[in-house]
Amino acid sequence: MNESVVSREKQELFLKDLRQKTSESHVNLEENRFSKAILGPEVKLSDYQLYIAKLYGVIKACENDIFPVIASILTDMGERFKSRLMLDDLLKTGFSIDQVTSIPVFKFNKLSVSDALGAMYVIEGSTLGGKILYKHMNQVLGLNEQNGASYFYGYGQQTGLLWKSFITTLAQYAVEENCEEEIIFSAVSTFNLIAHWLNETEINCWNEY
Repeated sequence: MNESVVSREKQELFLKDLRQKTSESHVNLEENRFSKAILGPEVKLSDYQLYIAKLYGVIKACENDIFPVIASILTDMGERFKSRLMLDDLLKTGFSIDQVTSIPVFKFNKLSVSDALGAMYVIEGSTLGGKILYKHMNQVLGLNEQNGASYFYGYGQQTGLLWKSFITTLAQYAVEENCEEEIIFSAVSTFNLIAHWLNETEINCWNEY
């Protein structure tokens, strides 16, 4: 069996292991009360705004702290910035400039490439889930990529291609650098971090809505 075939098999095994070992923390995040609220049939605009405002703090932190660490590995990084879409959605659905600028932002410290890739796996994976949320927001609240749901619209028709590109790069790096477990650990930690951030982060001025 030649070396390239062995490498591909190792990459496939890594991705399978990654999905299995992050499944529990992934489900826990989906069961978070803020995550569940926006998928409910009675979701209100304020539920949507609160979720986006809370999640913004992690997405922006990824762009600040994670993107620079892996910019040389993911050559299409420039296409993956989405925090500006979140702010645009909040402004279009009723947030003021002052409220937007006061949203807390998380801080990642001393990240290795493996740490950054594990976190990026969670963030990029959420773009796939965003397609479901976009459809729900459109049906219940009448939002679309033009009037307040551009973040969940994500990469639009490019979503599948950008996900495949990321996963391919992730698996190649994990196997070549022998850091599969470090990436998996980081991904689990990131799922847990987001759930904690959603639960604990305070967003000000909700009495104005």
